[in-house]
Amino acid sequence: MGMFDRLFGRARRVTEDGATVELPVSRRPALQVGNVQGVGQRERQEDSFALCNVSDPDALARQGLFAVVADGMGGMADGNEASEAAVEALIQLFRSLLEEGDVPQQLREGILAASDGIFQRFQGHSGTTAVAVRLLRDKLHWISVGDSAIFLKRGDCVFQLNREHTCLNDLYLEELYQEPIRKERAEQDEDARRLTAFVGIDHLELVDQSLRPWRLEPGDVILLCSDGISGVLSVPELREAMSLSPDEGCRLLETMVLEKALPAQDNYTGVMIAYQ
Repeated sequence: MGMFDRLFGRARRVTEDGATVELPVSRRPALQVGNVQGVGQRERQEDSFALCNVSDPDALARQGLFAVVADGMGGMADGNEASEAAVEALIQLFRSLLEEGDVPQQLREGILAASDGIFQRFQGHSGTTAVAVRLLRDKLHWISVGDSAIFLKRGDCVFQLNREHTCLNDLYLEELYQEPIRKERAEQDEDARRLTAFVGIDHLELVDQSLRPWRLEPGDVILLCSDGISGVLSVPELREAMSLSPDEGCRLLETMVLEKALPAQDNYTGVMIAYQ
């Protein structure tokens, strides 16, 4: 069986039981993890996510923690299958990472291969966003394609680690040459949220990632989420949720999303990781 057959022949949504793990004192620091997922106002769930090694302290110490969120594109066919295929491929990539090698390069090559595989499988008729992090001890690597988000809370500040691949970023750049500059004009453009890259596009080139490991500090909180959360909640709302334990924070994320009662609420998925 070929590599792409193994990676893309069957896809599945993956999560593990026991979302909260505390390592023995000799293996500090401790990690806590929570997750949330809902359909919103859509007919079916097209987001997928996975957590690896969250309930295995030995594997966690040896390989680190891996988390991925993928948002299948609802305007295309089989978005749920595309997101599941991307998650499965990225899990296999995580399992094959060589710590002595160039981790960012391995991640980039892996997500490009995943995109090629999904393009071949669906012939360009389906795709997905993807954000993923690998946390080994205090070192964080991340990679993203599309408009899903990775947030970091440090102290009282929350900021987004990744750059989204949407027309909005290009429109912001165009505004720099306008007089007067109007941020709102870019945000209200009908093409603002259109993706400029996704996993499954022909010849993926736009990949955003960390080029060196991000050093985490005790108290840091990471949130991976689809745009059903990042496109709905404000930074103060995200900060409020990320100030709680991951389980409580994910419950609050869902409560805040549902309280908005948006008629076109997208699927929403979030994975929260607290580094203590």
